[in-house]
Amino acid sequence: MNLLTAILLLVSPILISGMLALRFSLKADNLRLLLALSAGYLFSVSIIHLLPEAFIQQEDSVHLNVKLTGLFIVLGFCLQLIIDTFSTGIEHGHVHLHSKECNDHLPIGIIVGLFLHSFLEGLPVCDLNDTANGSNGVNHRIVYGLIVHNIPISIAFALLLKEHKSSNAKAFLFLILFAFMTPLGFAFSYIMQSVGLNGYILYSKAAFALVIGIFLHISTAILFESSDHHKYNIAKVLMMAAGIILAYIIS
Repeated sequence: MNLLTAILLLVSPILISGMLALRFSLKADNLRLLLALSAGYLFSVSIIHLLPEAFIQQEDSVHLNVKLTGLFIVLGFCLQLIIDTFSTGIEHGHVHLHSKECNDHLPIGIIVGLFLHSFLEGLPVCDLNDTANGSNGVNHRIVYGLIVHNIPISIAFALLLKEHKSSNAKAFLFLILFAFMTPLGFAFSYIMQSVGLNGYILYSKAAFALVIGIFLHISTAILFESSDHHKYNIAKVLMMAAGIILAYIIS
């Protein structure tokens, strides 16, 4: 996968799904099904592929030691908890109703938290130290994971913008900004690695571990929230299973 393809794959699903959500109404149950699919995929791809990749020490490759890798995964999990305090959980599909006083302006904390979350996820997409199998330094498994992950998020974000009665122009502008936050993190990592910043490869490995922690937090939050009094309906179970199968096939 080349750099341009990766950027297009990261941007296009957000813009398409976000604009469709602005144009058409979507039932909450359908959004929950999309979230269940993304949760099954993210959790499975983290366990099947990303965790082994983070811990396996390969020859001629720069890695954190095992203990530090585990620590950064835990820090990523905790970091998402902190981001949730600003974003109110929109990363896992929450579209919270706000008070009447909030209807006249967008909740900046939610937007900043969401954008920060998206930027961080873009950092480990680029790994110029890994060019095996024609990857061109792009971790395509993370790219695919972000595609599945960002579709329901962009829908939730579009619904939030509609809730606050944003104009079409303003809503589209915010969707564009959101769509390019992950590529911005990707580009930042690419530039830092390209100029050979001392020790940046280790920083990128730390970012990779952080994002695994973020993925684990989001996926488990969705999986737990998908139950009603600890009972799962068959549609959600099937969507989770589809996400698991998809992760297995891609990984």
